[in-house]
Formats: sequence, structure tokens, C-alpha cells
Amino acid sequence: MAQIEKGPTLNSWCLWVCLDKQETSSRGWPSINWEVAEISQQPLDSEEAQALWLILHRDERMAYRFNLSSESPRLFVVCEDLTADQRVPRKLTLAQDVAADYMDAGQPVLSIPMPAPITVWLEAFMAHHGEVEDPRDQKRRLRTQAAAKGASND
Repeated sequence: MAQIEKGPTLNSWCLWVCLDKQETSSRGWPSINWEVAEISQQPLDSEEAQALWLILHRDERMAYRFNLSSESPRLFVVCEDLTADQRVPRKLTLAQDVAADYMDAGQPVLSIPMPAPITVWLEAFMAHHGEVEDPRDQKRRLRTQAAAKGASND
């Protein structure tokens, strides 16, 4: 395992991720379910643990705000199935639309509640770079202003 123990920067954070395989039976059929067993900023004592960089992008700020304002903010772990019973984490994201793109492409994606330290870090990123206005809101405001001008000219 690589020894990466650096803390977060403004837009990147190295985190260690370990997955857990649960083998169950459903109506007599074997089933394998995966979950994030552990996530840490310190190296984990597991050969399966992977060090992944969680990188924030300015152009994803609207997606981050959507995630933060949801009832249960999530951290998404994009995975790769190496074999039928071996899955490894490959990417971390806080943007639900990025996770959805990977799922649409057939990649398995796991999610966990966003840990509090990541929430604080993401809020600091948002405060530093500012909020992004939804383009639909800007168009609505322009239409409303135009309608108000038209009404005042009558």
C-alpha cells in the first residue's frame, strides 16, 4: 500500500476506501451485495483498501449544492468489477449527476452518507469559489423583469 497521509487541499483529498462483499441467498439463489465497509483519511489495515483522490471541480458546484441541500447528502464510490466476485473502488465523487453518468455506462456505483468532515470541507470549497446560479433562474428573472417593464410602459 502506498503511504499517502496528506490532509485535504482546497479541492482534493486522498481517502482510503475498503469495500465489503455480502453473500446472501434470496429465494434459494445466491446473491452478492457490495457496500462501502470503511472510508478514512488514514491508510486502512486491509489489503483490499484503495487510496483514491476525491477531487472537487468548480464546474460541478451546482451539483454539490444540490447534494448538500438534499435530505441525506451522499458520497459516491464508482467501482469496477474485475471478476464476478471481485469489485474495486476506482473514483470518488460528490456529484450525483457524475455518479449517474457512470451508472448509465454500466459501472457499479455505491453510496454512503457524506461524512461530516467531507461536508465541512465541501462547504469551505463552495464558500471560496462562490455559488453558481441555476441558468433557469436567470432566464426566469430576465422574463419577469421584461414583463414588469412591459407592464410599466402600458
